[in-house]
Order: sequence, then C-alpha cells, then structure tokens
Amino acid sequence: MYTLLIADDETDERTLIRFLLNDFGNTFHILEAQNGRDALELLTSNHVDVLLSDIQMPFLNGIELVSQVKEKNPDIEVLFFSGYDDFSYVKAALSLKAVNYILKPVDPDEFHKLLTEIVDRLDSHKIEFSKSEQYIEAHFHDIVSNAPTEISSQTSIDDTTSLLLHNIEAAIRTKQADELSKQVHTLLDQYADIPNLSHIYIRHVCTTLLKLLISALPTQSDEDLQNAAKEIYSFRHFSDIVKLLDHYLSLVIGIFEQEQSASNYAVYQVEQYILLHYNEDLTLNTLADLVYLNPNYLSNMFAQVTGCTLNKYVKQIRMEKAQELLLNTNMKVTDISQAVGYPNTSYFCKSFQKLFGTTPERFRQGEKGDL
Repeated sequence: MYTLLIADDETDERTLIRFLLNDFGNTFHILEAQNGRDALELLTSNHVDVLLSDIQMPFLNGIELVSQVKEKNPDIEVLFFSGYDDFSYVKAALSLKAVNYILKPVDPDEFHKLLTEIVDRLDSHKIEFSKSEQYIEAHFHDIVSNAPTEISSQTSIDDTTSLLLHNIEAAIRTKQADELSKQVHTLLDQYADIPNLSHIYIRHVCTTLLKLLISALPTQSDEDLQNAAKEIYSFRHFSDIVKLLDHYLSLVIGIFEQEQSASNYAVYQVEQYILLHYNEDLTLNTLADLVYLNPNYLSNMFAQVTGCTLNKYVKQIRMEKAQELLLNTNMKVTDISQAVGYPNTSYFCKSFQKLFGTTPERFRQGEKGDL
C-alpha cells in the first residue's frame, strides 16, 4: 500500500478524486489537506509516496509546496491539476520534475491512465529495491558466497562487540592513540567476512563506532554525524564502510597527537623553568601560569608525560643541585639549603637523608648511603 495525499482547497474536488481512486482498490492510504500549509505539515510528518496537488491553494500554492517537499523527498510522485491552462504553471511543474499535469475538470480516463503509470513506477522501484537488498546481502563483503544465506535477526549488539566498543570509548577518553587503533581494527576485522550475518546489523555496529569516533572530534557537528551515518547505510560494500571509519579514526588520532605534542612542549617549558629557578619558591600555580594551563591539568599532564609528579621532580632537581654543591664547594650546609630552595635547613637535611640514605655532611665526607 502506498500513501497518497490529495491537496486541494475545494471539498468537491477532493471528493471527486477520492471517488476516482476507488478504481485502485486498496493500493492507497489516502490523506487530505485543504490548503498548502496543511499539506506541508502532512508531508513533513508522514512518508508520502504520491502527491495530487492543485496549483492554486491558500497559504502555499502547489509549485511552492512541491519545491519544498522535493528537498526532503526527491522521489515523491507528483500529479498537478489546475483549472488554469497557463503555460507558465506547466513550465514550473516541469522544472520540479513533476511531469504529470492534468487540467480541471478532471477527465476520469486521463486520470486513471496517469495514476496507473505512477503506480507502475512505484512498483518498479520496490522491485528494484528488493533486488538491491538481495545483491547487497550477497556482495556486502566484496565476495560472492554460494552458501545458503541465513540472515540473522539479531538487533542488539552482542557481548564481544559491546566489550570492544567499551574499550574504544575508554581509549578515546584516555587519549590512547595506539590502543584506540588496535581496538577499532579488532572490531572491524571481526565483521570483515561473515556472510550469514545481516548487513543491517553490521551497519548498526559501525554506526555506533562512528558516533564514538566523531564524539572525539570537536569540529564535527550533529549534521556531520548524520551525513556520515547515511553513508554507512548507503554503501554497498563493507570495505567502503571500513574506509570511512578509518578516515575518522585517522582524524581522532591526529587530534590526540597534536594534543600530545602540545603537552610535551608545555612539560618541556616547565622542566626548563625548574632547572633555572629551582632555588625559588616554585608553586603549582606559578608553573601553571607559565604555560597558561589549569594547575590540576598541568599536574596530571606532567605526571602522564614524565611518569613523575611535579613535587617529586622539583625535589629531585633541588637535591641533585645540593649534591653538586656539597661535592664541589665549601659552602655550609645552611647556605646550600638556601641555595637550592629550602629556607628551613632542618627540613632540607631530613629530606636529603630520606632520599639518599645519608646526611648532607656525611655525603660530603664520602658516605654515599643508598646511592
């Protein structure tokens, strides 16, 4: 059954068209609109296969109506009818690829002939779509399978795939490029050649993966996601879907590498600053301001890049400088403590002994402790 909309501001005309449609039995589910605005609402909220529209209607004429509808439903069949034998209307109708145009009063035989042609075209499209579905099932993996096709009715994602998707989401969240690439390709390899599994299910899995990848791309909008998802459902071969997903995977990895590069440079700047200013009061806020980062973010990033916390790194640099001064100068321990950023000598000595297993004085005398 096809859905047909009659759009005409004259009740008698709509009644006549309904009467003529009786010849087509249960071929059509019929909707009605008494003006262009109501017709547009029905066309927006319903999938309509055939539009029978008057040219002259209140609020929105037939030409304006179809020009808007064709943008969202380019395959809709349109039959215009009008009481005006005006060539300008005919030209407008032809420009909208609405080749069917009939004058009022409607001739029953002509109407029946034109509508029969429309039904034949719709039936032909349905047959071609069915053939196309069968072709895709047989050729989706770029090979022709002679084995009987047992299409899975599976609609929910299986446990193995769910785990892989969870791992992919985790890799994105933690920005692990290598792990992300590994998990994505493991998932795609899993569906590389399964002739007895519905291609619709595979497309569903791939669309779920697509959403995860696009979520990591700040420049991608909801419209970009919708357009890419449409491509996944329109591609005839699995290899084309893999290429599309590989493209988005590359974009995500590129983002991660840029962020990592920026992180490495920020950490390098902080390290260089500490080497030059280790004897000063080095607070987390001071170092964060240096590289224009949030203090907590810098702290986490520094630990991730170096494997060492900022506090531990500062302490290590100060203690290494203290060792140099103890071995190469005659400076008092109190002065060395001040020189490496420890105003409290007692705290400096305790920290030195805890780190190296010996006191500063004994280290100077040659007792290396745990070194």
